[in-house]
Amino acid sequence: MTVRELVVKRLGALPVIREYLERLRLKERVDALAPVRGVAHLTNGEVVVALVANRLTAPRPLYDIADWADAWAVAETFGIRPADLNDDRLGRCLDDLAAVHDALRGDLTVQAIAAFGLETRTLRWDLTSVLVTGEYPEGEQTAAYAQVRYGYGSGNQKQVRYLQVTTDDGAVPIWDQPLDGNTPDVATVVETMGALRQHARCTDFVLIGDSKLLSATNRAALLTARVGYLAPLARTPELDAAFRALPAGALQPLAYGSAHDRRRPPEERATYQGADTAAEVVAAGARGAERYTVRRLFVVSSEERDAARRNRARQRARAEAEIARVERQLGTRWCPTAEQAQAKIAAILDRRQLRELYQATIEEAAGRPMVRCVVDAAALAQAEELDGYYVLEGTRTVEAASPSALLAEWKGQWQVEHRHRSAKGPLRIRPLFVTSNRRIVGLVTILGIALMVFSLIERAARRALAVGAKVPNLLAGHVAARPTGENVLTALREISLAALAVAGTPYRLVSQLTPLHRTLLSLLGVPEVAYAGFNLSGDSI
Repeated sequence: MTVRELVVKRLGALPVIREYLERLRLKERVDALAPVRGVAHLTNGEVVVALVANRLTAPRPLYDIADWADAWAVAETFGIRPADLNDDRLGRCLDDLAAVHDALRGDLTVQAIAAFGLETRTLRWDLTSVLVTGEYPEGEQTAAYAQVRYGYGSGNQKQVRYLQVTTDDGAVPIWDQPLDGNTPDVATVVETMGALRQHARCTDFVLIGDSKLLSATNRAALLTARVGYLAPLARTPELDAAFRALPAGALQPLAYGSAHDRRRPPEERATYQGADTAAEVVAAGARGAERYTVRRLFVVSSEERDAARRNRARQRARAEAEIARVERQLGTRWCPTAEQAQAKIAAILDRRQLRELYQATIEEAAGRPMVRCVVDAAALAQAEELDGYYVLEGTRTVEAASPSALLAEWKGQWQVEHRHRSAKGPLRIRPLFVTSNRRIVGLVTILGIALMVFSLIERAARRALAVGAKVPNLLAGHVAARPTGENVLTALREISLAALAVAGTPYRLVSQLTPLHRTLLSLLGVPEVAYAGFNLSGDSI
């Protein structure tokens, strides 16, 4: 018996990805919105399917996609020839995709709600920055798309901003938007609210975000549009005064503890107290200025209070050491006069954000001027009164959410931040390896679709498990763990597909599925035949 042409390809999670993309009807939706112009071996829908599958299995730069498809069973899974995934074809697809981003992301959200039963009544909004390197020639930049810019907090690097809105149900991204690199968070809220209604057809929802969600303009837009919200307020002297004016006994214990905190001994766990109040705000709408009543929950966190005090003690120790050095230098060439010493001390206190806590005065001792710097005990006590407090403003009624439930809802904001980390980690949004900003938008669109599938896989696996249950042997070393998008895809990665010819007769065989693989497929709702269907016997060909 002669065996020839033995080829082993990695199959991994490709059949699972195909199943989820088919449920989302991704290929059909892309082809309907961005049909191919002229003759092409692949439709845009087929190219997008391949690029999404690549992000979820072994993210590569565009110039390396054909090699990835050749090493993986892309032809056998999706019917796509690796050679057709050349750079030019991929680039044209990204151009076309950028032009239909809003409509496509909206359609996919509508389909995800229908196919996976996503709950969208609570949505989480957040932005991150994607740093880029290299040259971006002006001739390749199109005004209608997100511009590479030097942005806030990026130092001396260019970036684009990446906005996400995720569900509270499984943290599934249902909307994303690439934005100019210098776009401030606060400027995106109204547009996002409109996009969720117009494209994703989400009409009844509460939007949760950080303090940038609630500028005066954004609050007015949300209230007049009857969109609910929950976000912390930026600290102001007025809020500080309102906190100090809370009557005795207003702060009551809140029943909240993070999953991490619950693993600690009771005496080491953070505690929370809250005072639920109402406030009237004025918002200018189409019918003029209107008054609205909102909830303001004053929260005191022992963890944040302790952290604030540790930080202040650290800054005070550093400042006092620097002030002592200035005092020693008084009268020398480094600090000839008391006035210069006083100015240096003021600069130290400003840098350490301690100006309100110390008093620096010029005095005379033994006929010589000196600077005396002492802590203001009353000012320190007042500062400590405010340690660890913040205010959540929202529109949910007391009947809809107790103070403890309101705090727990806000604390869940880590979910959307976790999705940003997934984008930058396992899905590798960087490096981009494209210089056209239109293609950057197209590539970020691919990433957003991949992140949706990544999150749906995680959500499905977790929903199928009992509360608190783990999957045996999920991690290396036979460690049980809660399923995540990353560890599920990693666990399926080793499944291979062997193709060979025996005496001229072709055969194809999938490597044996392990008990872990079978468990994961069951959790994901993917039948084992999705893998068994690749097996081909020469007798039946």
